[in-house]
Amino acid sequence: MEKVKRNRAQTSQRIINAIEEVIAEKGVEGIGINRIAEKAGVSKVLIYRYFGGLDGLLTHYIKMGRLFPLLSPATVEQLRPVHEHDLSKLWYKQLIHTYRYFRQFPAAFQVLKATVMENDLTADIASQAYDEEVTRMIDELSFIKGTDFRAISAIMVGAMSYMTLLARNNRTLVGIDLSSEEGWKRIEDAIRLMYTALNRMAVHSPDISLEVHQTSLPSAYW
Repeated sequence: MEKVKRNRAQTSQRIINAIEEVIAEKGVEGIGINRIAEKAGVSKVLIYRYFGGLDGLLTHYIKMGRLFPLLSPATVEQLRPVHEHDLSKLWYKQLIHTYRYFRQFPAAFQVLKATVMENDLTADIASQAYDEEVTRMIDELSFIKGTDFRAISAIMVGAMSYMTLLARNNRTLVGIDLSSEEGWKRIEDAIRLMYTALNRMAVHSPDISLEVHQTSLPSAYW
């Protein structure tokens, strides 16, 4: 039984690696059961057996933690800031870290690209799974009550997504070269400034409460 479990885990990993490679090469719109099965060296029957088909495999890939970290309750608790003014650091570090990853890794970028594609059922599946993971991550790391943090995050995530897509085409935005490290340093500095200002405003608002540690717990997450 242990050998069967081990073999299944190894085969599943080959299939996951294969879909990642195909997405990187062909985009979400270019994936298919036959292509993935051939690259993984398995029967396509196994993909249906293990993941329920292409949609299930794609959703599993997006939600397995490669694109967005799967945080245990203990890790989330460790990330909870000690001081109320430190929440901004958590917010901007996570956003910056996430979109550096999407700029650097081809498969991650192709999943992001799928969120703006029209009339493609596979892209719709990817977009839904992507949004569910973004929402999960934001809810886990907000540590704030009394304000619509999802709406605020939607603005920030939407802006970063759009600029990440522009960057691939060597475009500029408001004169900032998004294909350069200098351009992205300016964007990331602005993200830090905005979240710091939001944190400061939240601290002084009587309607907003911030959830912080009562004792110091250092985090080594980033």
